[in-house]
Amino acid sequence: MTEPVMTDQDLIIATQAGLVQGVREHGVATFRGIPYGADTSGANRFRPPKPPRPWTGVRAATRYGATAVQVRPRVDPQRPPDPLSELAIAVAEDCLVLNVWSPDPRGNKPVMVWLHGGGFAVGSASSPLYAGTQLAARGDVVVVSVNHRLGLLGFLQLEDCYGEGYAGSGNAGMLDLVAALEWVRDNIERFGGDPSCVTIFGESGGGGKVSALLTMPAARGLFHRAVIQSGPPFQFPSREAANAVTVKVLAKLGLSERDGPARLHELPFEALLEAQVALGAGGGPSPGGMSFAPTIDGRVLFDWPEPALRAGASAEVPLLIGTNLDEARFMMMMHPHLRKGPPELSAAELLERVTPGCDRNADRLITSYGAFYPKLSRFDLLLKIESEQFRIRSIRLAEQKVAGGSAPVFMYLFSFVTPRLAKYGAYHGMEIPFVFDTVSTVPHLAADPEAAALVSRMLQTWVQFARTGRPAAEGTPSWVPYKENERATMIIDRRWMIEHDPFRDERAAWKDVPTGPTSRPWSRVVA
Repeated sequence: MTEPVMTDQDLIIATQAGLVQGVREHGVATFRGIPYGADTSGANRFRPPKPPRPWTGVRAATRYGATAVQVRPRVDPQRPPDPLSELAIAVAEDCLVLNVWSPDPRGNKPVMVWLHGGGFAVGSASSPLYAGTQLAARGDVVVVSVNHRLGLLGFLQLEDCYGEGYAGSGNAGMLDLVAALEWVRDNIERFGGDPSCVTIFGESGGGGKVSALLTMPAARGLFHRAVIQSGPPFQFPSREAANAVTVKVLAKLGLSERDGPARLHELPFEALLEAQVALGAGGGPSPGGMSFAPTIDGRVLFDWPEPALRAGASAEVPLLIGTNLDEARFMMMMHPHLRKGPPELSAAELLERVTPGCDRNADRLITSYGAFYPKLSRFDLLLKIESEQFRIRSIRLAEQKVAGGSAPVFMYLFSFVTPRLAKYGAYHGMEIPFVFDTVSTVPHLAADPEAAALVSRMLQTWVQFARTGRPAAEGTPSWVPYKENERATMIIDRRWMIEHDPFRDERAAWKDVPTGPTSRPWSRVVA
């Protein structure tokens, strides 16, 4: 069968706001930096997104748009900047842009909408890891990635201070994502996508965004499948807790509730970012890094994901969910001083580090894991327990989805370790380049001869889920849905296999340990 040939005219697409012109890269029609919303600075700051301002003529869609205002990511000195990466892109409030990769704008293909990681404070859709070229070409799908407001600008709850005009401000970043999905619904057919077959998928903070969208009435019907990769360990603040953060922000800015909102609109975003960082909310691993996140405000979000899913939210949406075996070892890569060797932790330091994630059960968990892994140092024991939090929260989210829904849920555990990165294990985010086929951007993975085979299987699996609602790939076992009495889990490694209730003893050790909103009171974050 002869592949259709794209012409230059196929690269000019009429969106509802105006014409955009993309470029052809490796046979894929690529469109970068398409506005899906208006500039969110000035009078639009903290308010729900507005439609993009229409333009005349043909808008070039060849470069990534601005990254949301944030603390700049660390630069890896061993990797030269990609001219199209986030390292070469300015941060700005005018950041409501998305990117589209399409094998053929004349098709009718499944759509996969990627939500980037970085908690809710950092990250960008322009990361080289997220380039959609190969996923679109090999999977025969349309790939979309999205930028949206982050941190204080995306999640500052102002309604109770300043009234109805700021309704939803504590979830402005999530409303941006709803606007992006509405853009997909209204425009993606012109790019060769099927608006009735949309999958949202994301890792880490992106997975947290997926879990929030699953429960948002405003997002209902805008997507039809969901994938959460290492996403659930996020605690969304209550309205009261978010208001407490707002009081602290205003104090840092030298304002009070009586000053009115005008000054908040006049201040340069750099001043707002300084206040965010001063509260320990730059997006790092500290508890303050989650001071700004989707708010359970009773207007946009009505409950935490677990109870909302149990009550039937997104009951008809199939879910693929999972984690990586060594999630927390990612911190060894992020912090250069840890690369020299793990620090020596005292018993008291271990207890202090474990306590925030499991409330008053830290002693018991440390004892249990010490018995499971008697040869581990205290530092490695800490990483093991912190890694398990990702898995346990994913399991609990899956259980609630199964209990409240009719659509199947599929669980995985990514365990692939490459020899040259053995000390990091299957770390947080390691699965991403295998889904996108961007392992070439990670030299140690690219050097592993077995990485290519894993790319083929994972890419095919994720695409098949997007296409049918059931994950599958040639050469892998039949993937049965997750049920609490069987706990079928696909182990993704050099050899794929279904295991029932893997690491059963470790899971049982968490039986009475709360990991929901009560396990880490938000008053502790803002105290």
